[in-house]
Amino acid sequence: MVLNNLFSPIRIGDLEIKNRIAMAPMGIYSSYPDQLTPDALVHFLEARSKGGAGLIISEGFQGTKHQNVLMLGAHEDRFIPSMRKYAQAIQKHGSAAFLQIMGLGGRDIGETYAPSAIDSPRYERRPKEYSKQQITEIRDDFIASAHRGQQAGFDGVEFHGGHSYMIGQFMSPHFNQRNDEYGGDFERRMRLPVEIVRGIKKTCGGKFPIGFKFSAWESLPNGVNHEVAAKIAQKMSQEGVAYIHVQTSDFYPPITVRSKYPAMSPMYSPRNPLVELSENLKRNVKGTPIMCANGIIDPRDADRIIGEGKADLVAIGRAFLADAGWASRAKQQKRIRPCIRCNICHHKVVAVEEPIACSVNPYLAREKDEPIIKTPEPKNVMVVGSGPAGITCALVASRRGHNVTLYEKEKEIGGLLVPATVPQFKRDVRDLLEYYRGEIKDSEVQLELNQTVTPELVRKVKPEALVVAIGAPPIVLKVPGAQGMNVMSAIDGLRDKDLVKGKKVVVIGGGEVGCETAVYLSQNGKDASVVEVLDDILLVNTVKNNTVVLQELLEKWNVNVYVKSNVEEITSSSVKIVSKDGKRTELPLDTVVLSVGLRPDKTYVESLLQACGKSFAVGDCSNPARILEAVNEADRVARLL
Repeated sequence: MVLNNLFSPIRIGDLEIKNRIAMAPMGIYSSYPDQLTPDALVHFLEARSKGGAGLIISEGFQGTKHQNVLMLGAHEDRFIPSMRKYAQAIQKHGSAAFLQIMGLGGRDIGETYAPSAIDSPRYERRPKEYSKQQITEIRDDFIASAHRGQQAGFDGVEFHGGHSYMIGQFMSPHFNQRNDEYGGDFERRMRLPVEIVRGIKKTCGGKFPIGFKFSAWESLPNGVNHEVAAKIAQKMSQEGVAYIHVQTSDFYPPITVRSKYPAMSPMYSPRNPLVELSENLKRNVKGTPIMCANGIIDPRDADRIIGEGKADLVAIGRAFLADAGWASRAKQQKRIRPCIRCNICHHKVVAVEEPIACSVNPYLAREKDEPIIKTPEPKNVMVVGSGPAGITCALVASRRGHNVTLYEKEKEIGGLLVPATVPQFKRDVRDLLEYYRGEIKDSEVQLELNQTVTPELVRKVKPEALVVAIGAPPIVLKVPGAQGMNVMSAIDGLRDKDLVKGKKVVVIGGGEVGCETAVYLSQNGKDASVVEVLDDILLVNTVKNNTVVLQELLEKWNVNVYVKSNVEEITSSSVKIVSKDGKRTELPLDTVVLSVGLRPDKTYVESLLQACGKSFAVGDCSNPARILEAVNEADRVARLL
């Protein structure tokens, strides 16, 4: 497919951008104690510039001294050298660099301030109200921060009014309940952002472009809706902003407010969820480019959004984390390592305040380590098992120059990715499976399918290095009836739904796999229930902006859920469960599906490892975990061979 729309140039103010692709604002750390640009961030930015982004918008820089969270700094002159370092990293391979400036307002930590001292589902505590003096200082701080960005060499600035942060709070009728010149009716709520834009233009000159990002929807009482969003966009267009970056506001634990326009759409929800918002602004705003964001991971979708007139640019976020070369690969119609929208990246930085990570890209935030160095001593390497760990290890080892043979007992590669990609709502993971298969097909890895590897075979082949990545079998419950003919694993049920006999199905295990399986079976006409021993389903799944959507799917497809419940017995026609308070229930069934985790076959794994002098175990057969851990460990081992 020729992507003529996506790779046509566009003017943003007086600046020409080489294509319609912006890299969305993203940070790789939760905070910056010294507020300076670290070297790892430079390498991260250079890789995305080399990867073909026309415009790279910086992560949020602190635009005002009225803030407690330590972000990258723009609010003092001493930060200009650090800002210059950031801009030059973006511009190294021809991308335009825009500095995003922002403040947190009532979403700050510690003692917080906001336009109004109100309670909101978005605030963890009631903030104090900004005084007029503070508002004046905030205005002047933002203007000065933009000027520092210009002095540091940025090509433009993006003024952040989205996600219900400080400026968004001033514009929103939900947050701003003041009765002075900075709140009340629409014009007064818009006074601060308008004053800031005018001040930047006066200070930096009319040729320095100002982008404006804001939430075109707030899932809050009296929040921004389509009508208000159109008025905000029209107002800022009249003030001469160079583009409007469309975002939304929805929130997850510790504060949970779900939105039909999610800000961080997970794999369970449709892609491109904000197109309706950008389309609304395109209808109501003339002459100012509109940028659509969030969940756009397929270049064909991006090209179509622009071609259909629903946006002028696209902001690509997580897809650039999964593959730094997303734009250049799209242009050359090469295979792209797909983002699976697992949201681990966002969870790492925002929820647990750790450095960013990606399930499919082990080199994220360590781009300097990515280049594969050829080995001076090529070996014959035997990799057993073709899940994510086995495939990653085989590919990396082969690219290092080793002679690699990948063994798989099934008729196709993929391991547990094969059953995991069966449900329609796992489309993103299915793309990953197809990516891996394409990479293996185009590599020099020799593939041996339908081949069960034994210690005897290892000794016969005599590899110089062995990597065992055979996964782990499902745990079988130790209760009466668990070995019955009507009991199967979730893996088997996903591989072949026809094995799931009858109408009534009880899924034992309310983790991610169990809940996905229950939804899938319900979508295919089964009357499904989930039984979980813990206090709630999905408790061990920490990425909550995923689990809340999966819970919605359970409700939509009428899956019954029994929590705090132990299984006592499985019979040919029922499952007997007992709750923590001693209440006994008998659930009628035709089939039981077990989803209580995986347990490595240590004896078998060890027998394989002992058959070769240089051997490693990676993935679930070593320690059951996520794709993230499997891929990272496999990459590490492949570089040790």
